[in-house]
Amino acid sequence: MYVLHWSRGCGSFAPHAALNEVGASYELVEVDLDSNQEYTEEFLAINPRAQVPVLTLPDGAIMTESVAMMIHIADCHPESGLMPDIGQTDRAIAYRWLVFSAVNLYEAGCRIVDTHHYSTKKSDYEGIRAKAHHDLNQYWEMVAQAIGDGPYILGQRYSVVDICLLMIAQWHSEPDALVERYPNLGKLCDAVKNRPAIEAIWNLNFP
Repeated sequence: MYVLHWSRGCGSFAPHAALNEVGASYELVEVDLDSNQEYTEEFLAINPRAQVPVLTLPDGAIMTESVAMMIHIADCHPESGLMPDIGQTDRAIAYRWLVFSAVNLYEAGCRIVDTHHYSTKKSDYEGIRAKAHHDLNQYWEMVAQAIGDGPYILGQRYSVVDICLLMIAQWHSEPDALVERYPNLGKLCDAVKNRPAIEAIWNLNFP
């Protein structure tokens, strides 16, 4: 059985969704960020970076990093089709957009929300946020172009990349305006949210 340490509205949604999609047996352990539970000795023992999610695999090994978790879950359950087979071009494209999501979309959002991590001078904050908003607009434009007629980033094929894009779009400061600007992204998000495995956990993760 998998064990997922998770928190509402956080990156733990992605592996949670993947686990639900493949029909895996798993246990949820909620980490209360409001009470700084991620800094307890017990939690730091499994993730010294004090971040959720943390995924304990059936053999007891511990994983961090949501994207890595999704790929591993998909690969352990190839019948789910959540990742294309190794060697396929679609696999390479999936890698591209998973990494793009983590190092560009997510990172730009962090510069807006957690600006204090990027400079010790408050006078720098306005400029950091302005550049982050500019970058984020460019990145979502690239994603929308890649989706094209969709409905998914890999065309007709649903994958963990779509889960990741839905999650990061939900984190946008104006998610409704974002999907209005890019209707094909909105259709992708709706298609993912309407899947039974996602619908079953959506309100738990994004109340």
